[in-house]
Amino acid sequence: MMTLGVSTTQASSLRTSWPSYFFLWRSNSVSNSSISICASSKALYRSEFSSMKSGDGASPTLNMFHASIQCRKSSFLSTNSLVETRQYDNERAFLSDVNAWSKSTMQIKQEKHFRFMESGILTKSDEEKLRKMENLVGYGTAHSYNRPQYSKVQCFNANKDSDCINPETNRLSDGFRKQEPMNFERSVSAATIDRKTDSDRGPSIKTFKVSRGECNGDIDSFSGGRTMNKPENNDLHNQLVPMRSNKRYTISQNGKGSISHHAPNVSPNGRKQNISTGKVNNVPKSLKFIEASNEIKRGVDVEEFSEITINGTGTKMMEAQANDHKPDIKERLNSVYDSVLVVDSVSAAKEVVSMLTTKYKNLVHACDTEVAKIDVKQETPVDHGEIICFSIYSGPNANFGSGKSCIWVDVLDGGGKEILLQFAPFFEDPLIKKVWHNYSFDNHIIENYGIKVSGFHADTMHMARLWDSSRRANGGYSLEALSGDVKVMSGAKLGHEKELIGKVSMKTIFGRKKMKKDGYEGKLTVIPPVEELQREERRPWVSYSALDSICTLKLYESLKNKLSNMPWERDGEMIPDKTMFNFYEEYWQPFGELLVKMETEGMLVDRAYLAEIEKLAKAEQEVAGNRFRNWASKYCPDAKYMNVGSDAQVRQLLFGGTLNSKNPDESLPAERTFKVPNSENVIEEGKKTPGKFRNITLQSILKDKVLSTEMYTASGWPSVSGDALKILAGKVSAEFDDFTDAHDDLQSDNEVDNDSETMPHGENKKPVIHESANMSDYGTAFEAFASKEEGREACHAIAALCEVCSIDSLISNFILPLQGSNISGKNGRVHCSLNINTETGRLSARRPNLQNQPALEKDRYKIRQAFIAAPGNSLIVADYGQLELRILAHLANCKSMLEAFKAGGDFHSRTAMNMYPHIRNAVEKGSVLLEWDPQPGEDKPPVPLLKDAFGSERRKAKMLNFSIAYGKTPVGLSKDWKVTVEEARQTVDLWYNERKEVRIWQELRKKEADEKSCVRTLLGRARRFPSMKHATRAQRGHIERAAINTPVQGSAADVAMCAMLEISNNSGLRELGWRLLLQVHDEVILEGPTESAEVAKAIVVECMSKPFSGKNILNVDLAVDAKCAQNWYSAK
Repeated sequence: MMTLGVSTTQASSLRTSWPSYFFLWRSNSVSNSSISICASSKALYRSEFSSMKSGDGASPTLNMFHASIQCRKSSFLSTNSLVETRQYDNERAFLSDVNAWSKSTMQIKQEKHFRFMESGILTKSDEEKLRKMENLVGYGTAHSYNRPQYSKVQCFNANKDSDCINPETNRLSDGFRKQEPMNFERSVSAATIDRKTDSDRGPSIKTFKVSRGECNGDIDSFSGGRTMNKPENNDLHNQLVPMRSNKRYTISQNGKGSISHHAPNVSPNGRKQNISTGKVNNVPKSLKFIEASNEIKRGVDVEEFSEITINGTGTKMMEAQANDHKPDIKERLNSVYDSVLVVDSVSAAKEVVSMLTTKYKNLVHACDTEVAKIDVKQETPVDHGEIICFSIYSGPNANFGSGKSCIWVDVLDGGGKEILLQFAPFFEDPLIKKVWHNYSFDNHIIENYGIKVSGFHADTMHMARLWDSSRRANGGYSLEALSGDVKVMSGAKLGHEKELIGKVSMKTIFGRKKMKKDGYEGKLTVIPPVEELQREERRPWVSYSALDSICTLKLYESLKNKLSNMPWERDGEMIPDKTMFNFYEEYWQPFGELLVKMETEGMLVDRAYLAEIEKLAKAEQEVAGNRFRNWASKYCPDAKYMNVGSDAQVRQLLFGGTLNSKNPDESLPAERTFKVPNSENVIEEGKKTPGKFRNITLQSILKDKVLSTEMYTASGWPSVSGDALKILAGKVSAEFDDFTDAHDDLQSDNEVDNDSETMPHGENKKPVIHESANMSDYGTAFEAFASKEEGREACHAIAALCEVCSIDSLISNFILPLQGSNISGKNGRVHCSLNINTETGRLSARRPNLQNQPALEKDRYKIRQAFIAAPGNSLIVADYGQLELRILAHLANCKSMLEAFKAGGDFHSRTAMNMYPHIRNAVEKGSVLLEWDPQPGEDKPPVPLLKDAFGSERRKAKMLNFSIAYGKTPVGLSKDWKVTVEEARQTVDLWYNERKEVRIWQELRKKEADEKSCVRTLLGRARRFPSMKHATRAQRGHIERAAINTPVQGSAADVAMCAMLEISNNSGLRELGWRLLLQVHDEVILEGPTESAEVAKAIVVECMSKPFSGKNILNVDLAVDAKCAQNWYSAK
């Protein structure tokens, strides 16, 4: 018998930590008396033995030894490509200690030994040979011969130095050792050769049950749990079975054959351990293996193992439970397909729509689309993407023919749009209830075809967030994650375990390893285009896409039951006969629909203005960069050619020679060479012509010492982030007159025509440093230089570098993205995605993030001015005043805060007055004014305002007002104020002296988080803290701060949501033609006709002041400031 082996590694020395081995077999035989088997492993060890034998007790026909597979030479039509080794002299060399653990002695014939190694390229002639091989079993996947999984044949000569069986122990000795491999140039494929078509191929990981074995010795036994009655199961094609080498067990295939794996139990010291026996009466549990796809080359470890020893027989049994208890993927998809009605014609569509709009009109329907030609991470679905198919699941009570309750509609190829339009009566009917997962995406995609979607009933993504807001960091809210979570799905009515199907990711089913240029598989898993999958993987694709709607409806049922079992507690009081599902129906369901309408509206953007400020920003960035280069070149000549956007170059220039903060044995070099673009066409030494790049050498600007820094990267090197540079520069301006532009060669090639935007030249001009500058404004770099003049220059130069970073952020995050066509529709309006996906319930925006606009004082290019109203329209921008502080005053029922808000005026000045007695005395004596209301003809107040006379104290009071609401501690404030913790604590105590109710309320929230692992907002939404019970001290501190912040910030989100619903439902605004466009924290933006702007503004203010169905349930007034303008910036 010719022996053939497949392995990817050579055997290694014995280890106490044993790897897992994965076996792949087929049941059809090479000949009448042999069975094909394949094993893939890292390395098997000398005393390990694996064999296959027929179920009738005949002699074994296959033997695996030393990570190799043996099969008959007759399985090859041609063996010219295999190099033969010398025969074993003694066939006893293959005898393992079988008598100790088996009823019969196995006799292995003397044969020759070969092994495949993964390398080489499959030639065309080899393909022809392999195409003729009927039963070659190879390493890895279920690919056919033309899939590029290649191997080169290498021969290992297993010489015998002595008798390999120790006659005393009857065990295999260490006589075998492998020699260096002999490479052979011809190549053969290690891919499985099979006559099945691709559509028939698929993973088939079966379910096993643990059963008692009949053999003696220490053998763990499994019997197959898969029925063999069906014809398609006769060939167990590509079954991956996870196995551990330190276990003993036998796997039986319906009595037809078995694979047994023998290995000794090894203790850490290498000695064999004795196995004790005992009586166990419990029934073995089921064992389920994790599913695998065609691409998977190795099995998945079973996670939990426990051994049971049966008294008297010495038979050991093993229980195992896998992490994933789902049925096999192929079986699951097949079961889905059987319940799906495929609609691919207009006539079939009309028949189905008729049933949906009449017979099944009162059912709840789950809908989902599959879309092509869109990058969902970068592009808005408004006017982007094409539907290739969609599915509708109406539940088990619907029957669209032959018991099929799910509809899958093919709209990919010719006539697809006409088929889709037949479903318009269903989608547009407001009385037909439809549930979605991520409703906004599907709505926009369908409306791209002119269908106005109505009848929105629920979004399971929002329902899941309402049920558990903590999943964002633990599992997420994707349909796959939610439907695959047993805890989430436990509320659904599942008649059978298989109904807990769970959404399967596309990568799991259709993912393929990306091929490298050399023909080998890479590590990256890619998914083919969905159009290709729909055409070429028809059956699994139909099942996969239909599974979306099926899982959505089951998820809806489960979450509805869970929310219905959660009582609704509003403003600290239980609402009788109301649950959180009632909350969803009253608030989040209409709010979800409103967000979709706002996304559809979008905001009009002035792209010409954006292009203009882009040009200006890049010019100013270049000027600021040149300022820094010119200063740096005084200390390092090559710095005038450096890339100021390179962190590595800036770090080398500023901190060369600095020790690593985490490893003092490492440091930045004193100097370092960098490659930069050769824009000056410099001909370097040894070259005849200028190259595209040139080398520059940068060294530290300080020769005898290094700049000190307070900030380091995670790897321990000095940070050159914007914040770190600001500490070095201080609060000085980047414009320190004109010495930085003294060199003509540093001028930008793209100078701006406006003289005010360019710096004047002057070879002989010296820097002008204003002596009147406040020395406290200079940063830490000031003290590092020998003279004050040098220190000032350094701070201003580093401030210029900060300006480079700041401008770059504005360009990359705002100016450029807003000009992209990927985020705008055909009408030029920008459509961002608005999401309820923060743990506090605040809205977030993406693609683009319009909520992340630069602060007004930092908006040097007035980016908000690019957001404009359409011709004939105006914008209304309405903003709550100090909303979160008012929420805190209400929740804590703080007398001091309530009185301050009632009195009106500058709240932060009043806070400072209450904190500091000397300020109160100054106010009472009339030497300063708390506020000033100018009268006609008055240009300035008679005495200074408090905010001017006591600016430092007021800034601390303002910071405290917001910091306390966010649960900030004296430790954090001490860092902000650069004072000791004790000093910060004393200031905090001053704040609490007048607000004792706030401190009491905060302690109650901490206690609530500790006892209930959650806190609630004003309207009753809960934020959960599942890790509270086992949190570390640091984690507990974080949770306690979140417990204080969430009721404040989350309640502010509740108020903003109610205000938006009031505005949306206001008939007056609707009749005037005003529409909500955007919400940014406490601010809302509307657009409508200019002629009715003032009337609409008054209505908006009224809606926001009384957001709870025309009332204000808070103990404090809600202040609203609103303006009308033609652009966003002008309305601020």
